[in-house]
Amino acid sequence: MKVFSEEWAKAYENALSANQDYRAAASWWEGDFIFVIEPSGNLDHEIKMFIGLYKGDCTGAKVLGKDEEYEILPPNSPPRPLKEGEKIGAEFIFSGPYDNWLKVLKKEIDPIQGLMAGKFKLVGNMAKVMRATKAAQEMVNSTIGIEAEFY
Repeated sequence: MKVFSEEWAKAYENALSANQDYRAAASWWEGDFIFVIEPSGNLDHEIKMFIGLYKGDCTGAKVLGKDEEYEILPPNSPPRPLKEGEKIGAEFIFSGPYDNWLKVLKKEIDPIQGLMAGKFKLVGNMAKVMRATKAAQEMVNSTIGIEAEFY
């Protein structure tokens, strides 16, 4: 399966939900993400992926359709469950070029360090994200068992 495909998103949701270290590190976390994978390297199109995160659980993962809109929710908004026909809402947008996402998946850079180094951009409460370094590392660790084909 292709990395960042709908099939990969579902496998990631399952892997994250099964990761006890993530569950412990993120037991306090509330806030969904949109990951924006920008074209670079071998990827010639943008990919947007929703990840629902609530108190150590992954509440859903889905690749947004090409024209599917989302909205940025105010800080500390209650999570909005994925519902067919409703606009997706997320408190955080984490974006960067595909080549940098690959480096994260290969554990060449840590997502928080990548953010601090300007390799990624964040919309949302930076201080809250900075307190979740271990959870972010476990989110990456959850991808290890997913067999994926890169672009």
